[in-house]
Amino acid sequence: MTRIWLVALLLLGACQRAPSAGHPAGAGIALASQSITLPDETVTLPASAEILTTNCTACHSPEMLLTQPKLDAKTWTAEIGKMRTAYKAAIDPTDDPKILAALLTLPNQK
Repeated sequence: MTRIWLVALLLLGACQRAPSAGHPAGAGIALASQSITLPDETVTLPASAEILTTNCTACHSPEMLLTQPKLDAKTWTAEIGKMRTAYKAAIDPTDDPKILAALLTLPNQK
């Protein structure tokens, strides 16, 4: 109970401290634009996997897709469903069979 009162007093003190003329609200904060250079993408999906480029590469890199473990159709189907439901991926359910076929035939799967 003592902690609650301590937190309440600290918050009350912070709320009552008004900015002064010499120290306006937000003083001491400086924002500056920054830029970064990302590495070039060196891995590409095969042309036969265009459906994956369309549906998956907004979130997943081609390299990530190509290094997935070899999964069976049932497991990939569950993964596609999870992307749609848990992560709100805009995957048209009518594309599921094409996505599944492409995932099952990806080269370089571990």
